[in-house]
Amino acid sequence: MAPMRTILALLLLATLYVASLVLFPVEKVEVVGLQNLKAEELLARVGLFQGEAWLWVLPSRLAPLRQDPWIAEARLEKPRPGEVRLYVQERKPFLPLPDGSALAEDGTLLPGGAPLARGPKVEGKGPLPKEELLQLARAYPKAKALRYTPAGFWVVLEESTLFAPEASLLLKYPEGKRPSASRVYLYSWGVSVRP
Repeated sequence: MAPMRTILALLLLATLYVASLVLFPVEKVEVVGLQNLKAEELLARVGLFQGEAWLWVLPSRLAPLRQDPWIAEARLEKPRPGEVRLYVQERKPFLPLPDGSALAEDGTLLPGGAPLARGPKVEGKGPLPKEELLQLARAYPKAKALRYTPAGFWVVLEESTLFAPEASLLLKYPEGKRPSASRVYLYSWGVSVRP
């Protein structure tokens, strides 16, 4: 008796699926919020195309997009029968890294994002100090480059270069009291200036 119920349930589901293809096909697919990504690639990744059953387009399809570092948020809407709208909020590349990737404003590593990043160029050796670099880029919006090594951090400005063994010292350095020297070294005990 149980196999018969299973077969009947499967037949009912198949009938509903075919009926929904005929009665409510997806006629229009719209992608909203894109800046750098391509709509065709996103739709292919979630398997969303015209002609499929509108009733069976479910938010569970968005799992591949939620794993993409470029996508901060993705959601599906069905405004009316036959229409599907995919909302996407992209992360914005902020700091270009030497390997061609970029750091987003929230610290996410974005592969291939360096050409699109608007922040200062980042150079360095050792583990990437994401939070410190983001804080320095915000504190010094006119910086041309940020450098890091195990010895400390450098902020390259138009006419001078600042160094500190810790990023926190650069963040505390008051903007109005900056000397006009070409090299400024900040330490916990004081400031050293070189022309």
